[in-house]
Amino acid sequence: MFGRMSEPIDDGNQRHPVRSPREGSAYARSAQIFPVLSDEQIDRCLPFGSRERLPEGAVLFRRGERTVDCFVILEGCVEIVDPASKDGEVITVHQRHGFTGELDLFNDRKILVDGRMGDAGEVLRIRRAQLHKLLTAEPDIGEIITRALILRRVALIEEAQGGVTVIGDIRGGDSLRVRRFLRRNGYPVRLLDPASAEARACLAERSATDMPLPVVIDAAEGALPNPSNRELAEALGFFEAPDPSVLWDVTVVGAGPSGLASAVYAASEGLRTLVLEAEAPGGQAATSSKIENYLGFPTGISGQALAGRAQVQAQKFGAVISVPQQVVGIDCSTRPYRIRLADGAVVRTWCIVVAAGVIYRKLGVANLETYEGFGVHYAATAIEAELCRDDEVAVVGGGNSAGQAAVFLSRLARHVHILIRGDSLAASMSDYLVGRIEASPKITLHRNTEVAALHGDGFLQRVTFRNGRTGDETDRPVTNVFLMIGAAPNTDWLGDQVKRDRNGFVCTGAEVMDAWPLERAPTPLETSLPGVFAVGDARAQSVKRVASAVGEGSVSVQSVHRVLTELRNS
Repeated sequence: MFGRMSEPIDDGNQRHPVRSPREGSAYARSAQIFPVLSDEQIDRCLPFGSRERLPEGAVLFRRGERTVDCFVILEGCVEIVDPASKDGEVITVHQRHGFTGELDLFNDRKILVDGRMGDAGEVLRIRRAQLHKLLTAEPDIGEIITRALILRRVALIEEAQGGVTVIGDIRGGDSLRVRRFLRRNGYPVRLLDPASAEARACLAERSATDMPLPVVIDAAEGALPNPSNRELAEALGFFEAPDPSVLWDVTVVGAGPSGLASAVYAASEGLRTLVLEAEAPGGQAATSSKIENYLGFPTGISGQALAGRAQVQAQKFGAVISVPQQVVGIDCSTRPYRIRLADGAVVRTWCIVVAAGVIYRKLGVANLETYEGFGVHYAATAIEAELCRDDEVAVVGGGNSAGQAAVFLSRLARHVHILIRGDSLAASMSDYLVGRIEASPKITLHRNTEVAALHGDGFLQRVTFRNGRTGDETDRPVTNVFLMIGAAPNTDWLGDQVKRDRNGFVCTGAEVMDAWPLERAPTPLETSLPGVFAVGDARAQSVKRVASAVGEGSVSVQSVHRVLTELRNS
């Protein structure tokens, strides 16, 4: 069946009834999400797998297993079951010439569902290495499979199938952190109010009534009380530790648009590629509700969707993306270079691409920390937007991220206030966003204005605005503030090993000539250390736009090849 849908329809096989998808469900795109290969396409798949005859009920894979194979159904059918559901819900039934799998076929994460033979039959087992060869050798089949795998994960997320249940306050700081971390890493999650009967029964069943909230309920791991992001990733099996025995050709630090672009191009060109990301792929761009000026997407694309597609591309070509992985330092005294991680592990690599991005600056308000996660946010995703329904909110900042957030939040909020210190948005925000803000009756721009004070009991309830020119102060019943007020580079882990400007941004190209150790000139994106490159927002003088970040990330790989050639010939 398709999620929690409507009544069964007659699909010609009443032993395995398929339910009609609800209106608007991702499962409604059945032709793309569950495509059927032609006889001719099946013939081309056969050399890449092995045929197996299996009885009814034979288990093909179970939730929690890693490195599961892909199965093409030649005869019979395969049921996909959600063991995380109360009654072992059948998500779908793959019929003849369908195939199993979703995005975990491209990585080494634990799978989310069970698969079993619904009827006795024959399958074509395609192992991981052979699947990669099939996608490369047969691009038309590869396109069908890749699109289906992406859409299946989207459907699991939208229908909260195969994932976990978070029991916690919808406005609680740690509940928000856990849900945001899971959603940004493409993991299905649903939220239960701890006061609900279902939540109380769920906690009692697992002897978790007295555990600190939020409690994460997983079908395999049981109850996890207020886990850290790292604990969550390890327990749910989507943390991939880098193999310490591997000497990487290139290691990318940061998985924003520039880092993912570097990974896609490096891995597609046969380089052993590792990506280290502290929180989730996509960086700040992934928190944008819609990017409308990115080339090739005339109707716009969300930052999360763009990041998700780029992640799939990189993994499809063989890049390893390790999340969450905090880099704390590098040792570039000898080659290969060494990257030190927060858990004590060391990564050896010939080249490094610094794509660590930036973080938004904080307000200079005395009690800011009290409300961080309890009304003060640094991202405006769907999770935060739901907290703003029918309330007044404030967005602080005048860049594109602030404009996108204001427009997005205005769909649910009663009113959105934009606070800027200057007189105009024109110098820092794209014209299409300025026009949209000016045209919206639900958005008010406050020029020369800043946040003077935050008020509330436990959660944010009121905000004081101050006009910087007149000194006048106004209290508004604002319950959520979104801070997007400039950025500081995530580069402290570099220490003094590479040249940085006075603000901490990494210098490259002509800017490092006074510290450059080689006879050849540095490439345009190379830092003061040969073989270490900087791209995207962390680089000094970079253009703070998604398209330019992607361009820098892709161009950096050409320089990586040059350095690797020098090393091999030395």
